Amino acid sequence: MRRAIFNLRMLFKAILLASRNVYTLIHGVNDCGVVASLAGRVTQTPFVFERDSNFCRDGRWSARRLWCRLYGLLERNALKRADAVIGSDTDTISILARFGRHSRACIIPDIPSFLQEPSAPALNLARIRFRSGDTYRLITCVGSGKHINNEDMLFNAIPHVLAAIPQARFVFVGGTEKDIHTMRKALDKAGLADAVIFPGFLPCAELAPLLAISDVLVSPRRKGTRASSEVIDYLQSGVPIVAADTPASRALLSPDNALIVKPTPEALAEGIIRLCRSSALCARLAQNGRDTLRRENRTEHAFRQALYRCYTYVGTRP
Repeated sequence: MRRAIFNLRMLFKAILLASRNVYTLIHGVNDCGVVASLAGRVTQTPFVFERDSNFCRDGRWSARRLWCRLYGLLERNALKRADAVIGSDTDTISILARFGRHSRACIIPDIPSFLQEPSAPALNLARIRFRSGDTYRLITCVGSGKHINNEDMLFNAIPHVLAAIPQARFVFVGGTEKDIHTMRKALDKAGLADAVIFPGFLPCAELAPLLAISDVLVSPRRKGTRASSEVIDYLQSGVPIVAADTPASRALLSPDNALIVKPTPEALAEGIIRLCRSSALCARLAQNGRDTLRRENRTEHAFRQALYRCYTYVGTRP
């Protein structure tokens, strides 16, 4: 309900601004693509729909199911009418092909959320906050602001890792306050609370140093088919990755740039332990990870050029 109210306010604001000013186009991201669609139709302004996820999933409550169905109708209408639809993979073309609009798909691969190396002061602050001593082996997993990805599998791997590497410490980035509270209670009950840190959501200025000082980065994601922004940041950081063997991981990761394991707690723990004990393997995977981003041209320049081409296409359409 709060999100719906916020989007309605945004819609009125967008219509007001587009009525008072002449814009080349309106660019809406995810559910705000619907806002851009409605504002564009009212003000006769071209609009771009950037869609990188399906944020609305039917819940258990009838009100939420009703809202999601209504949003689904609005989203389909927006996709049909969009002057261009931006996506990070070819699924966008498949979605638009259903409406006979595949020519309006603009594929722009995601790039890392940080492109500069963390400064020495930022790295020092991260060490003070998360390592508490150079003897620790730091294992980091990044979720989103809404949840911590597949925490059950990684949480169940923690005892196996600690049995082999007692000095291991785990950092789980993301999650809501309620989620973190629940997880802390479960870890405390299992006697593992001292080995886990929950910093919550971290801005890029704090996330980049944390990734850089970590020994292992973990991607236990099991749902989805596209590479997450977290994995792209992992590759940029130059730190070795262990990932569950799932379609989401295989979208960008491979045995060349990550340690791919079965999606079980035991296999995940074995992968973490292996990386903690093999500096040569870590160095090879870390270097290949950055090479992957360069090979796929996931750079700021390439991103800007692709967006410019998309805007030019919309601006020159009759």
